[in-house]
Amino acid sequence: MNSKQAHEDLIKSGRKETLQRQIMEYMHRYKSATFSEVSAFYGVHDSVFWKRFSELARMGLIVKTTQSRINKNSGKNITVWSLK
Repeated sequence: MNSKQAHEDLIKSGRKETLQRQIMEYMHRYKSATFSEVSAFYGVHDSVFWKRFSELARMGLIVKTTQSRINKNSGKNITVWSLK
């Protein structure tokens, strides 16, 4: 399965909207987040949420901040997002 097929399956299953809703619930509670923080909160791998953040940004619901935080898994700086 290629990434386009995987994305289509994600949409058909309703999982994409569920993931986006989980991000928004976290953001409303904590005001800002990284994809890694949301992933840790829900107990899943970082890759589950990272693409959903840019989708929510394109919808105008969240924005990138000028801040970054250290990803506990990779040790790299990652973007902090906040509610728009």
